[in-house]
Amino acid sequence: MAGYPTHSQIRAARSMLGLKQADLASKAHVTRSVLLGLEQAGRKHPDNSALYQLSGVFRAEGLVLIEATESAGEGVRWSEPTGKIWIDCLRHARAMLGYSLDELAEKSGVGRYVISRLEGGKLRRTPEQSVRRLRDALFENGVIILSEDERVGAGVRLRFGFGNQDSLAPGVWPSV
Repeated sequence: MAGYPTHSQIRAARSMLGLKQADLASKAHVTRSVLLGLEQAGRKHPDNSALYQLSGVFRAEGLVLIEATESAGEGVRWSEPTGKIWIDCLRHARAMLGYSLDELAEKSGVGRYVISRLEGGKLRRTPEQSVRRLRDALFENGVIILSEDERVGAGVRLRFGFGNQDSLAPGVWPSV
């Protein structure tokens, strides 16, 4: 990873680690207000020192930040296989887009309660039609879930890279 994490990568990575903002801020030795600013889209001049600290925490916790290319946007994935399946990454995909449960429910047509139960692994039987609608809604709104393979773990990634005009919507911080 050569660059600094973007706001969407920070949100997704925090979700993957299961940390609250205060907990991640503490691990990275930054204030919660600094982290909050870094997680928001459109921040003009991010704190490079804080971004460096966050990158170190993510690496130490076993995450890999994926840089944007011309064909695909930035992302985050586990550095090693973890046994996670698609549905385990639903919350991380939602975090990458910055969506609340209500926003994803509105965009997918799947109830907030069902999404919450899916994200928490609290359903005995996976409702296939709901899962398909969620996957389609995430894809249409610019995020894909990366499958795990024998070398790397699962993760999430923005669909559009810097070579695509649609990539401007999620926002990638320019190099400083």
